[in-house]
Amino acid sequence: MDSKERIMFGIEGPNYPWSTILDVAATAEKVGFDSYWTPDHLVATGVRRWDALEAWCTLTALAIHTKRIKLATGVSDTYRYHPAALAQKVATLDIISGGRAILGIGIGEAMNLVPYCIPYDKPVARTEEALEIIRRLWSEDFIDYDGNYYKLHKAFIQPKPSVPTSETKFRPTVPIFVAASSPRTMEMVAKYGDGWLPANLPATEYANDLKKIRNMAKQHGRNPDAIEPAHFTYVAIGKDRDAIRKAVLPQAKMLLLSRPKIIEKLGFKPPTYDFEMTFKLVFPEHAKTWMETAQKLPDEVVDKSPYIIGTPEDAIGKIDEYVKAGCRHFVINFQVSPGELKETSSLFAEKVIPCFRR
Repeated sequence: MDSKERIMFGIEGPNYPWSTILDVAATAEKVGFDSYWTPDHLVATGVRRWDALEAWCTLTALAIHTKRIKLATGVSDTYRYHPAALAQKVATLDIISGGRAILGIGIGEAMNLVPYCIPYDKPVARTEEALEIIRRLWSEDFIDYDGNYYKLHKAFIQPKPSVPTSETKFRPTVPIFVAASSPRTMEMVAKYGDGWLPANLPATEYANDLKKIRNMAKQHGRNPDAIEPAHFTYVAIGKDRDAIRKAVLPQAKMLLLSRPKIIEKLGFKPPTYDFEMTFKLVFPEHAKTWMETAQKLPDEVVDKSPYIIGTPEDAIGKIDEYVKAGCRHFVINFQVSPGELKETSSLFAEKVIPCFRR
C-alpha cells in the first residue's frame, strides 16, 4: 500500500457507564478520530468492577448521538449469537447509523463463555462458517447452508445492510474486521475479511504477518489491497514520560500477565499461565492474586512490549514504526480511568494524529 494513504485512528471506549461512553464517543468524533470501538463482553475485565453494557445496543444508541464516526465492536464472537442474529444486529446498526457500522469479529474468549456453560469448542472452524453465513445473508435473497455447526434452509434477513453511496449505487455489505494472529485465523482474514485487527504485535511481526495475509488473499482470488490493515494497541501518554510510565506499570503488567505469549516473545518466562484471558479474571477472589503475581514481572517486560507508553512524541515514533510496517488503522485502548479518557484522547488527537494527516 502507498504510505501516503490516510492513516485512521479509532478509540476503544469503556464498557460502562453510559454517560462516560457517550461523552468519550462524542469527544472522539469532535477531535478527529475515525472510529469508535466497544468491547463485546458479557462482563468487563476488571479488578473491582465488572460492569458491561451490551455492545450492539450501545453502538446503536451512539448512532443517534453521532454523525460521522464509524461504530464497531472490538470484537464479537459467534458463540453467544447465532450468525443470522448477529447479521441482523449489525444490519440494524448500519441502517440506523447511515452506513457507519463495522463488525469486529474473533474466535471468542473463555471469560464470556465458560461461566455461562456455553461450549467453547472448534472456535476457528465455527467462526469461519459463521462468517460465510453472515456474508451470504447480507448479499443473497435466500440461502441454504449445510455446515458442521450451522444449518439453514431458505434463510434470509431483510432489510439488508445496504446504504446508498450515490444516487444509483449501493454498498451491499458491512466491513468485517477479523481479529487474527494465528495461521488459521489469518487465513480467515484472507478469505472473508475487509480488515485485519491483530492485537499488540511487535512492528516487525506485524509486517511479516501482513505479508502472509496478502499472499493468502491472492491464493483465494482476492485483491490483497482490499484488506485494511489495522492494529489494536494499548496507549498511555502524558506530558511527563517518567510519571506516566510509573503510573501505568502495574496495570500494564496485569495486561501482559493475561497475555503470556507476548511475554514469551519478548524473551521472558511468565510467572504463571493461570490468567491467560480466562474466566478467572471475572471473579473477585482472583483479583488480588492476579495483581500480586503480575508485579513479579520485571519493568523491562513492559518497556520492551508493543504497548505505547510515554509522551506524545514517543507515541508518534512508535506509531510510525507500524505505519512503515503497513498499518493503516490504529484502534487504541487508552490506559487511563474512564474519567480521564476524554482528556487523554483529546491530547492524542491534538499532538499525535495531525502528524499522520499531512
